Amino acid sequence: MNRIFILFFATGLLVSACQKVIEIPLNTADQTLVVDIILKDGLGNNYGILSKTGSVYQQGDFERIIDGTIKITKEDGTIVYLEHQGDGYYRAMDFEVEPGKWYDLEVQAFDRTITASSYAPIKPKIDSLSCFTVTGSFGIPEGDTLNIISFHAVDNPDEKNYYWAKIFINGTENSGYYWGNDDFINGQYFEAQFFGDLAEKGDTVLVELISVDKANYDYIVGLSNNLNSNNFSAAPANPPTNLIGDAVGYFGAFTSDTMSFIVPL
Repeated sequence: MNRIFILFFATGLLVSACQKVIEIPLNTADQTLVVDIILKDGLGNNYGILSKTGSVYQQGDFERIIDGTIKITKEDGTIVYLEHQGDGYYRAMDFEVEPGKWYDLEVQAFDRTITASSYAPIKPKIDSLSCFTVTGSFGIPEGDTLNIISFHAVDNPDEKNYYWAKIFINGTENSGYYWGNDDFINGQYFEAQFFGDLAEKGDTVLVELISVDKANYDYIVGLSNNLNSNNFSAAPANPPTNLIGDAVGYFGAFTSDTMSFIVPL
């Protein structure tokens, strides 16, 4: 499973909480339908994964569902289907999200009907990327260096913003999630660092800044709250989801911006 990093945006600073390797903290129960659907701006930049599992903590991958139906209804009433591509993976090659629009989901799978709605926020904009080198501090042995990547952006003041930042190094996606909102940076220029991922001189780095709606942001915050609960407390509740019906997971209509650079030699 991926690590979760809960981050708090502030002008010129991004502060991270503790890092953990986690299992998604869902209640153990009978076989469960898992819905994982992301739509983005950019033609064909979408996917849906339908699966089912008996216990979230069982070893191995979830059992994929190959005969499900995923229907997306745009705000104007246009209907698009994500077609099965194999092994429970669904996609629509001629579909892309429009910023500022609502999208409705209907899933037919595992003898269940699941619905949800998601708002595609205004598209974010990365201004620039930078890198600074740290030597002999932050627990780094003397003589060793750490290259910390930062992205720079301006928060859009016209709506409440919730962000998901991702970093790819030499084409490999980071192993964690970086999330934050604009509580302290509304309408301001800000800088945020990826403290959990290392880059070497000459590496090609790509950063993706994604805008999500509140429901999807709350889903990740719910995961974080469960992770931080006391080991001797009651079994954690399933994280909040925008799915309606007997399923876990989430549905998101996102917008994003990307930028890349090569770490200076």
